[in-house]
Amino acid sequence: MTKTISFVNQKGGVGKTTSVINIAACLAEKDASVLIIDMDPQGNTTQVYSNITDDDDSVYNLLINKQKKPLSIKSLKKNTYIKKVDLLPSNVLLSSAELDLVTKTNRENVLKNVLKKNHKDCNDYDYILIDCQPSLGLLTINSIMASDSIMVPLHADIFSLTGLELLTQTITKLQTIFETNATILGFFFTQVNKKESLFNEAYDLCSETYPSQLFKSYITTSTTIDQANATGQSVIHLSPHSNPSKDYRNLTIELMKKA
Repeated sequence: MTKTISFVNQKGGVGKTTSVINIAACLAEKDASVLIIDMDPQGNTTQVYSNITDDDDSVYNLLINKQKKPLSIKSLKKNTYIKKVDLLPSNVLLSSAELDLVTKTNRENVLKNVLKKNHKDCNDYDYILIDCQPSLGLLTINSIMASDSIMVPLHADIFSLTGLELLTQTITKLQTIFETNATILGFFFTQVNKKESLFNEAYDLCSETYPSQLFKSYITTSTTIDQANATGQSVIHLSPHSNPSKDYRNLTIELMKKA
């Protein structure tokens, strides 16, 4: 059965896109098939895995269907350089999707309904990973509503932990108002320098507050990740024996056990 996981944090720069890219690569190493949905108008995941332009069809066209013939996941998906990983790409058009969604009936469930209509294509995958924009707007709400579970990357600072409380409250509201089944699979730290006391304090605090949801694995900071993003590939493929590669493999093993 396909497992749909959104990577969510309203704060930017915490490693959502990098984590989606590398966890997808690790899942493929485990012989799992993955569909990535890029729900971030910045399209950074798309830039790593594809070379579409702003004139090409994207997730926007899937959500805001203005064609006479409905666009399908099968016709939109792009193959990536990783055999087991496909992509539903984003481009700049997605930045206007929230305005278009406002007038739609059942606007919070547009993505969920798209996946339902394309369930045969979705069932070809073991995992669907959704890369969300850094906000709690309609695109992110659609992603959460379409998901089975939510992964939350965190940076070891007070602002991330404060934002975490807001995020958990938002998800609780969605569960109450819309009766969504999406739950938080877990939190994990990124860009970690183990020598910094702030990380240890943040990890301990998060462990005390959310003991069952904090992943033991965390992603150490490294320029190798920046190099991988700059060259359009996962760190798993650029430097398979680096610390971040080992970290993402460990995190993926935890994810597969929990999901």
